[in-house]
Amino acid sequence: GVCCQNDECLIKPKTRGITFLGRCDDTITHKGERFLPNYIYFAIQDMEELEDYLCVPQKRDDDDRAVLFLKLKCGQIFTADLKRKVTSKIREELWMDIVPKVIIPVTDIPYNVNGKKMESIIKKIISNNAIPDISNIRNPECLAQYCDIPEILSYSEN
Repeated sequence: GVCCQNDECLIKPKTRGITFLGRCDDTITHKGERFLPNYIYFAIQDMEELEDYLCVPQKRDDDDRAVLFLKLKCGQIFTADLKRKVTSKIREELWMDIVPKVIIPVTDIPYNVNGKKMESIIKKIISNNAIPDISNIRNPECLAQYCDIPEILSYSEN
């Protein structure tokens, strides 16, 4: 078939499998490289430790950086080794320049009522450290954990 709605896909070289990424609301510019959060999702989708993930840009003046939030599977613990494994996987599947600067564990990832990851809401939260008015979030109770994160606040203040 032909993709005709600006869908993107990635092809795994080893398996020749195709992953359609679809539309995304937020492009990230990190170290001068423009990419979609879906690229990161593609790279880490097979990691057995991860249940879910969300990647958003954090902007400061003319500078952006990628921030990756990880929801771990039950029984998994976020460690320096797991963080290295995630960064290695992204570097291996994609390229070094898009490895997120900040990787943070969370207990849940927000979705809207239609099942779409809500990158745009988290982008707003980390931009101003406040939860915006929302009405279509399936799991709004998870949003508070995205506020008051030291690694996020220190970038915004510099």
